Amino acid sequence: MTSAPIQPPPTLPPPVARQPRELDLFSFALMLLRHLHFILGCGLIAFLWMVVNMLHAKPRYASTAVMIVPQNAVSPGRLGAQISMSSIDLLSGGGELYVDMLRSRSVLDRVIDDYDLKTVYGSADLDTVEAQLAGMTTVESQRDGIIHVTVQDSSPPRAAALANDYLHQLDLLNSHLVLTSVGEERAYLERELFKEKDSLADAEVALKQVQEANSGVTPDAAASAQLGAVESARAQLRATQIHLDSLLTGETEGNPEVIRLRSEIAGLTNQLEQLQRGANSTSNGTPTTEVPEQTLIYTRRLRDVKFHEELYELLEKQFEEAKQQEAKTPSIVQVLDSAVPSKRKAWPPRTYYCIMAGIFGTIAGVFLVSLWALIRAYIGNPENADKLHQIKTLYRRRSQEQF
Repeated sequence: MTSAPIQPPPTLPPPVARQPRELDLFSFALMLLRHLHFILGCGLIAFLWMVVNMLHAKPRYASTAVMIVPQNAVSPGRLGAQISMSSIDLLSGGGELYVDMLRSRSVLDRVIDDYDLKTVYGSADLDTVEAQLAGMTTVESQRDGIIHVTVQDSSPPRAAALANDYLHQLDLLNSHLVLTSVGEERAYLERELFKEKDSLADAEVALKQVQEANSGVTPDAAASAQLGAVESARAQLRATQIHLDSLLTGETEGNPEVIRLRSEIAGLTNQLEQLQRGANSTSNGTPTTEVPEQTLIYTRRLRDVKFHEELYELLEKQFEEAKQQEAKTPSIVQVLDSAVPSKRKAWPPRTYYCIMAGIFGTIAGVFLVSLWALIRAYIGNPENADKLHQIKTLYRRRSQEQF
């Protein structure tokens, strides 16, 4: 009996490489439709949760006070200096300065003390209360020189009172700064006036002594005029040097104004040297050494008296103007609209918050459904299931070894 020939084992076809699956939008949409109730339920839960929070949230009311920044708040004597130092913004009425003052800690602290906001906000820490009040306050400046101060508070009357108090405290602070500046100027002029009064008295005494000692002495007109020109040039030179020193405190040598003053000082120096050489003789060519000494002394004493008299009169006039300005310094904070209690709630926007909560809840539902489907697909893969089983087995073995 012959045995059947042994057949070779059938050859298996080579494994086909698995192509990555493309994103199936129809399957994704079908999955969302299957879990539509869950997705809409997430959105509804988020919506109801926000409604409950909005019902329990304490509403805030906003009140706005409006002020006008005066265009003529700067005195004419200081306008040129402030423009050159860029310390005033004429195009916007200096609004930025007042905005910074309204946001300053000095104004905040005064408003906090006036309405005992530490108790209202329930905090004894001043920094915390300042931060809360600053967060409830909005200060806006417009190009036309109008400033809006808006304050939010849970009490409509208090919101209006706080907004109005901001402008009141700004008025007090500004008046204090102006009065302090004017007072310092008045005090400085008063001190200089007293000094000049003593100098004038000393000059008059010296002139009287010369007159008593030399009753027949008469002043030389030419010498007196020459000496006056010398002193005038010397005073102008000194004033220019002081101007240059003040300018160099904030500028460099390359500044055009510094260069101009350097050139002016050089010219005044040459002029003074020529006048001093000419002062050694009278107008008719007679040397001053041949002029009677008592005549020169009398001329100098008379010149000193006239100089101190003119300076004293000038300082006295400036002192009187400073006193009048200090006495009648007006308030420059002009209120256009005072804040009134508002009946409309400024916060929270309940409708907006509830709608947004519903939208985000729905998006969260879509994300949870997609995540759950992805986890199930990953675990349902046989290869991944075997790997997951190995991980569980290894974890149990390690746990048994530890215990």
